Parts: sequence; C-alpha cells; structure tokens
Amino acid sequence: MTDIIINTAISFIVIGLLGWFIAKSRNFIDRYKVYQWLKSNTSDTAGKSHVDTIEIAKGTKLSDDRVRKACMSCRKIYRYSNGKEKWSVWRKEPQSIYDNLTKDEIERMMY
Repeated sequence: MTDIIINTAISFIVIGLLGWFIAKSRNFIDRYKVYQWLKSNTSDTAGKSHVDTIEIAKGTKLSDDRVRKACMSCRKIYRYSNGKEKWSVWRKEPQSIYDNLTKDEIERMMY
C-alpha cells in the first residue's frame, strides 16, 4: 500500500517537473525566435527600428500573447508604447526622421 502512495507521489513530482521544463523551454525558444526575427527584420534607422506585436506575430507565426510574453521577458528587447505597443532590439524610443537632417533640409520639407 505504501509503495503505491510513494510511486504515485513520485509520478506527480516527475510530471510536474516535466511540465515546468516544457514551459520554460517553450518560453526560451519563443524569446530566441522573436529576438532573431526582430534583429533580421528591423534596422537602426528612422521608421524601421520598431514594429508592433501583430507584425511580429505574423512573422514568427506565434500568437500575440506568446509574442508579448517573449518580448517582456527578454532584456534585449525594448518596449515603446505610444498608443500602439511597439518593440525593438535597437533602442527604447524610435528615432526622429529629422535627426540626421540639417536645418535647411528640415525647412525645405516644411514648405
């Protein structure tokens, strides 16, 4: 009788540890997949450094929730939230399109 109880307890522990390991592995793979996708599909230029969650989900074929969880748990991925949630591996805030322009070029764009 005690052997059955011990075997059952050990089985539950093994199943619990296996489930935990699978969840951690999936999270690690998701983070890696999202990071690699961001690194190869964005660049550190104005207008191309940040993408939204839906675009990442389409590119990686992960659900929105899994993408959001992967982005939030990775220290290398930065979140920028200004109305729409956007992610980047380059910087926290998107750079302005006016950063590398001279004053004359900006004035020509205004008129």
